[in-house]
Amino acid sequence: MKARFAAGEAAAYLAAVAILAALVHLIVVLIVPLVASRDAFQRLEPLGGLNETVVLPRAGPTATLLPYADPAVAMSFCRYDLTQGPIRVTAPSGRAFASISFHTKRGLVFYALTDRAATHGVIDAVLATPEDVRALAAHDDEEDPSRDLRVAAPTPQGYVAMRVFSELPSLYPEAEAEAKRLMCKAEPVPQ
Repeated sequence: MKARFAAGEAAAYLAAVAILAALVHLIVVLIVPLVASRDAFQRLEPLGGLNETVVLPRAGPTATLLPYADPAVAMSFCRYDLTQGPIRVTAPSGRAFASISFHTKRGLVFYALTDRAATHGVIDAVLATPEDVRALAAHDDEEDPSRDLRVAAPTPQGYVAMRVFSELPSLYPEAEAEAKRLMCKAEPVPQ
């Protein structure tokens, strides 16, 4: 009977250790992005200025900027800062799959669109702070409402990423040219 009791105690001890280890692991995984010295916004800063479209080099096995990126996908980005006001993001929708995603300063995706959301071959959205989105909506005309897609950003800084798929390696330059057409420009807020 003593051996059975000792085995039960050992099992309970191991279960408690496993649960504690899982909790510590989860907490560390959640805290590391908050204390990291360089977030996504800072890593992309040397590549280009605010509201400037930058085409990323083609992914490969030795890529360090975006490890594990797909070499069949051309990528571009533009960093934004909404403290100066909203920006209009436009991206072409060509023959291949294309998507744009809106990221916070730390790299978290908060909104994404694919080429299926394009109107007349262009993906178009206005990115603004929640206050600016409300200000834009307040100035809408009831007779002729705005057809703009307005995206409220959870943080004032971040970046927009565009990805264009290349079906064949020989078509990659076309996908890259399409990714280069991503535009982020200032959008005035009506007074």
